[in-house]
Amino acid sequence: MCASYGAASEFNLLKKTYRVEFPPILAMPQQIIYPHTPAPVVIAAEQKPQVQLMNYSLIPSWSKVRKPKFATYNARMEEVLNKPSWKKPFETKHCLVPIQEFYEAVYLGRFAGHKIAISSSDDQLLTAAGIWDSWQDDKTGEVVDSFAILTTEPTPEILDAGHDRCPLFLKAESFDTWLTAQMSGTQWLEFLKVNQSDSGFQFSAKEPLKSYTGQMSLFSDDE
Repeated sequence: MCASYGAASEFNLLKKTYRVEFPPILAMPQQIIYPHTPAPVVIAAEQKPQVQLMNYSLIPSWSKVRKPKFATYNARMEEVLNKPSWKKPFETKHCLVPIQEFYEAVYLGRFAGHKIAISSSDDQLLTAAGIWDSWQDDKTGEVVDSFAILTTEPTPEILDAGHDRCPLFLKAESFDTWLTAQMSGTQWLEFLKVNQSDSGFQFSAKEPLKSYTGQMSLFSDDE
């Protein structure tokens, strides 16, 4: 799961990485993004990439409430074609999610008992594949755009560091296609398999986990 991450908060870095246009008024978000907070994503606006702030936790267009009872900030690749929350956005509404680093709780391996930060080994932005949707409040008429990060099986590096899921990061040459092309859901699945980034990661331990007891390490291969 990717429940929190460091936002790409520099206009120059976003412009350099994605060749994007900015709306006349765009306030940068808080440094750490959590579910239900605004975050910058890149979408195609009239076939051109543009930065937009969206809520991190996808609200399905058909939802009766602004905060669904189930978690909607990550969309598992294994479920995108059979869950109503994900299916239509996965087929038609894509975004790029710029990430400086993302944070995971680790209970096994060399970082056991810590929250770790994972970033690109070359200190560049990580770009996760995202899907988004628009939801309208029936009472007020307010429209909320929101997104989820696609997650997949971990790379060997991330698995070795002690975590069992990973955002699906894209190769730079696939950005435009992900934003603008039209394909079926099964074609998009194949596209993502082929265009998943193979760049490396670097890891650092952050604060200790308050709830960690060490008991899970009894089942690790390191013991």
